[in-house]
Amino acid sequence: MNAGRFPRISVNRVRIFTLGVLLVASCQRIERGSESAAMERYRTLWNETHDAENEFYTMFKYSAAEGLGFEEGVTRRDPSTVVKVGDKYYVWYTKSCGAPVGYDKATGKLPATNWDLATIWYATSLDGRKWTEQGMAIGRGEKGSFDERSVFTPDILVAEGKYYLYYQAVKAPYKRRTKNVIAMARADSPDGPWTKAAEPVLKPGKSGQWLGEEDDRNKVKVRGAWDSLKVHDPCLVVRGGKYWLYYKGHPMGMRFGDAQGKKGIDFAMGVAIAEKPEGPFIKSKLNPVTNSGHEVLVWPYKEGVATLVTRNGPEKNTVQFARDGLNFEIKSLVTITPHAAGAYRSDAFTNTKWGEGITWGLCHLESTSESPYRFLIRFDCDLSLKGERPGFKRWPPRTKIETYFQKGNKLE
Repeated sequence: MNAGRFPRISVNRVRIFTLGVLLVASCQRIERGSESAAMERYRTLWNETHDAENEFYTMFKYSAAEGLGFEEGVTRRDPSTVVKVGDKYYVWYTKSCGAPVGYDKATGKLPATNWDLATIWYATSLDGRKWTEQGMAIGRGEKGSFDERSVFTPDILVAEGKYYLYYQAVKAPYKRRTKNVIAMARADSPDGPWTKAAEPVLKPGKSGQWLGEEDDRNKVKVRGAWDSLKVHDPCLVVRGGKYWLYYKGHPMGMRFGDAQGKKGIDFAMGVAIAEKPEGPFIKSKLNPVTNSGHEVLVWPYKEGVATLVTRNGPEKNTVQFARDGLNFEIKSLVTITPHAAGAYRSDAFTNTKWGEGITWGLCHLESTSESPYRFLIRFDCDLSLKGERPGFKRWPPRTKIETYFQKGNKLE
């Protein structure tokens, strides 16, 4: 080989080149250092928008849902998606009677919680504000069945000319360690009658191992999957011709870790996808698709899926969006969010390629020390492409003194 083809590079030239690279890098660091991390987020995450310009930001405003309001001795909670059939709106919800006494004192007639010993009822409305309760849609199962103890937290799917109710179910006895499943029933009319599927359509993930015999959900030897204890709060969209069932998962052993000190997520959302409304539903390998949240609300938005993430976890009280329906990113921070929101999602089941968003729905009010009974109210918002409600893009109202001194906030 002819060494003359490779000119000799002097040590001085290498030093000068290296110094030049370092100077450029130093200048770049100085330039980047002239902007705070907050301002970088303002440019890249928030796109230099104010709340009024952010399509994912909204206030939530509330009003009565006449006919579904407070009733002594009765709980109505966890409303489904609101659907319109002809000139009527329909909603399904959990209904139970009697004050909850806790898991340790519960009996065959005394509920542990206000979703225990429950059934699923429904109501109709002509305007979304005045509602008429129509009766029970889904009752508890026969003795020994997987839904013997309670059926609750429903959502509706309209597909192929039929109606499908998906709901949480629990067997007896109902304890802290009892596993929950998602069941399904089908009808030709929103008024029923409903025919239950013989088996759940979604079950908890890979099981962990309890530590000891005490009925304590926190004590585990092995946590298992992120949804090893409960799958619940179904919410469905039709996307790409398939049925996407979003749900909340709970692990065996909450956030405190197992006997080896291994911690994990407590509240999160996953999704399972099926070719048919009856299933089988296959859980996504990316589950969980959020790291926070409580009750599940998703809706088609533009080419993707939006979700309201509330109450629990590091990303609570946010609206998030995923173009692929799986990889969610924070788009806005929100306050005074609805509990267990069931929205009117006009295009949730139309296989739309450009979702319009949501503007209203129903939710429940939490129980208080004065009354253990929950009831339904209406919420309004502006999470729609139509952008016809500028009053919902304002700052939220200041918190009143009663909130600061309510139970849980007040330092006793």
